[in-house]
Amino acid sequence: MPRTKLPEVLSQVLEVGKKYDLTIANVFHAGDGNLHPLIMFDERDPDQKARVFKASSEILKLCADAGGTISGEHGVGLEKLKETSLIFCDKDLEFERGIKKTFDPDEIINPGKLIPEPECAQ
Repeated sequence: MPRTKLPEVLSQVLEVGKKYDLTIANVFHAGDGNLHPLIMFDERDPDQKARVFKASSEILKLCADAGGTISGEHGVGLEKLKETSLIFCDKDLEFERGIKKTFDPDEIINPGKLIPEPECAQ
């Protein structure tokens, strides 16, 4: 995200933590605006885990709304798949699916990761 937005977004991330009763530590690369919120939770607690997913999604939206993206050097993976629609429109995602299909026609490379299926992108 733009570095000038870091203080504002960091404050908002802390508010998300309060909203979902979660402890969030903020780690970031201030020089390039790369934010890594660390949400502390017990994955054995289903309620807490559900709140983490909601908080994570809300944090990604804050970053996108601030002019940033949902991923930096770590990629999208599985946990951010549905949030790709925050930064890419359906046409963009369809184009990306086409590129992947060209290089991976049998869909054996990281199936279900990086580019959401059309129903996930909404």
